[in-house]
Amino acid sequence: MKSLWVFHVNTGACNGCDIEILDVLTPYYDIERLGVKLVPTPRHAHALLVTGPLTRQAYHAAKMAYEAMPPKPRIVIAVGTCACSGGIFHDSYALRREYRESLEYPLKGGTSEFLPVHLYIPGCPPRPEEILYGVALLKNIVEKKVRGRRFSEGTFVLPRESFNAWVEVLLRARIRKELGYFDGYSLLRRFMELVESSESKEELEKLVEKTINDEGDSRLRYGLEKLYSYYLEVVRTYEGILAAKRALVGLPK
Repeated sequence: MKSLWVFHVNTGACNGCDIEILDVLTPYYDIERLGVKLVPTPRHAHALLVTGPLTRQAYHAAKMAYEAMPPKPRIVIAVGTCACSGGIFHDSYALRREYRESLEYPLKGGTSEFLPVHLYIPGCPPRPEEILYGVALLKNIVEKKVRGRRFSEGTFVLPRESFNAWVEVLLRARIRKELGYFDGYSLLRRFMELVESSESKEELEKLVEKTINDEGDSRLRYGLEKLYSYYLEVVRTYEGILAAKRALVGLPK
């Protein structure tokens, strides 16, 4: 099955699960990229998405929706703890239960009381990622999408140092005001190369001085001086925050 058309039924939920289902339909999670589409009628649906415990009032409407679906594949997905087991309402008098003479009664509840459930997605409410994972699992596309990534020695690249990346973000906003987008960002890349190639403050100072002396454009020389002063300011601020945190937990400076 390349696409899955879904009809949503609320059988007494508090709307927490419904809000999460709306989330997966938004462009941020975009469940339609997996071929899943919400339809307005059960007659066109492959799957019934049920939220909430099964109340007596919602029972007949849910049963009619299930019977209106095409006979195949008639998939039932229970979303949320209430739909899976009744949740905090498991012993409520308002829930509809099949009478059975066993010790389980009345501890059961949820969608499985009247429908054969193919997929349980528990949670109160389940996160959008969990709903996406459950639907993807149902469509057998998880194994295709979630695979271990293998790196060979030649292609493995260590992630960039987080501190330098943080510094670059701060400097980017400042140099943009000084030199604009084009020249400012280009100069910032040159400056960050100097920062990453130097191993100490003294070495960075010498590299910056040499670059300024070699630069023929006075505007870029000005930008380099500004970047260096901004960089020292950011480093001093960072060291101050670090020292304050160390003092707070009683560590030596």
